[in-house]
Amino acid sequence: MTRPQAEKQATLGFSTGLLCAGLMFLLAGCGFHLRGAVDIPPGLEPIYIQSGGLVGQAIDERLRGSGVPVTTVATEAGMILRILGQSRSSRVVAVDRTGKALAYALEFQIGFDAVEASGQALIPEQRITLERTFDDNPDVAVLGKQLESDIIYQDMADDAADQVLLRLRAAVAARSRGAQPAPQVQAPSQHAPLAAPVAQ
Repeated sequence: MTRPQAEKQATLGFSTGLLCAGLMFLLAGCGFHLRGAVDIPPGLEPIYIQSGGLVGQAIDERLRGSGVPVTTVATEAGMILRILGQSRSSRVVAVDRTGKALAYALEFQIGFDAVEASGQALIPEQRITLERTFDDNPDVAVLGKQLESDIIYQDMADDAADQVLLRLRAAVAARSRGAQPAPQVQAPSQHAPLAAPVAQ
């Protein structure tokens, strides 16, 4: 490579770097956030996630990845996000001529709410239900089918985590605007999980 070519390539690389940096700056200025990010006011930090499970783990990863303070000690929290229950189930949605199952509908459901440290409800109890279709391939071993269904359930848990954070973002924004707060709720000592067995 000749010297003029090297200088031209170096200049091009520098210009490309400036362009990328400029695009990142513009995205930040437009309010761009990582997927699942939530802007939490100082008075509600840190967040404590109670009884997390798959969804709680996904929420914890998203919050920490977005730089939101998270605590493992409930008494230190400015807000408690409570995963009240999680369940998964399946039902047959297609059969062949002999009655053998060909496809299942997999369902994942969670219940959750959020309260401030004072006991003021930030998000009243809500439920999220997600569903995916799972084809029962006869050429795949039972363990392979179980692994595939577990992957689908994990994907639904990730989607549920994103939906929880979207609702949390809306609730925090409404609080910041001075919207009418939800009534106080007494924090229960224990929640029964959502009961729904997994069909095999």
